[in-house]
Amino acid sequence: MRKLVVLDLSSANTDLFESYERKVIPLLSKYEGKLELSVRSLDGATETHVLYFPDNARFQGFLSDPSRAVLKDDWEKTGVVSTICDVEKTDYL
Repeated sequence: MRKLVVLDLSSANTDLFESYERKVIPLLSKYEGKLELSVRSLDGATETHVLYFPDNARFQGFLSDPSRAVLKDDWEKTGVVSTICDVEKTDYL
């Protein structure tokens, strides 16, 4: 399963956000997840991630991981607003 994460950085402290991401992204592998794509708009206002997990149970495990929970205050200090939705690959070529 894939998750599309859209991050609104327009009012964010990007240094804090990047620090948070460096701590959280390594947790993906603990749940057999991976960051398939991470891109930021040229104006720095939006970042988009595509995450892969084998199933929803592992995704939920990642979300509730105790190491991630400890960083909740760090996340809130970033000022980032995020949305997550399920997506599927398309093949137009």
